[in-house]
Amino acid sequence: MFFQPAEVQLREIKPFEEFPLGFGEGSLAGVISTDELASTVFLYHLVANALSEGPVYHVGPGSSFSVKLLKRLTEDVSNLYLGNVYSMDELLQALNLVEDNSLVVVSLFPTLLNRTAENIVELRKVVDRKGLMLVLTHTTIELNELDLPGEFRELYTLPELFESLLVLRTNSYRGHYRLNMTVLKAPAEFVSSIGDHSIPIDSLVKPLL
Repeated sequence: MFFQPAEVQLREIKPFEEFPLGFGEGSLAGVISTDELASTVFLYHLVANALSEGPVYHVGPGSSFSVKLLKRLTEDVSNLYLGNVYSMDELLQALNLVEDNSLVVVSLFPTLLNRTAENIVELRKVVDRKGLMLVLTHTTIELNELDLPGEFRELYTLPELFESLLVLRTNSYRGHYRLNMTVLKAPAEFVSSIGDHSIPIDSLVKPLL
């Protein structure tokens, strides 16, 4: 199917201003965190920043999201919706229920059952049809840093269908924190962000500890 692109300004979300790329409407991102602090900083600041602009959905297996922690960043959580999904079929059903052009974050995505190439393609179709900002995340300490493309293929099956692929890590020294990230793939407008970044995040970490 062909269409003539409309010249409209699409919404774009970042977890914080210094983050090297944004997640736009109709985009699919895969994020791997190598520690819980990196995962927490990314997830909660991303959700907090998006809440003022419309509905935000967080889904995953089990109760993995803390509203109490989110309220340290923003008082108004009326646009937040949480859900549990345990398989790709359940995730696809959930995505068909969310509001168009909204942010959806999926935690522990690689643990979902029936994660096949066919289901990833269906996921891509839903993102395109509904204009979603879909961010699939996973946290693992067993990451082969020498073969990051292979790790994304193992965890996300068809990384070619993603606009953004990121690896997040944190380190600390004498009470100061940095987010060290590798951008393997980025949308065309953020192609200059591909590579390694090290960002001071003391102000982002403080309210979460």
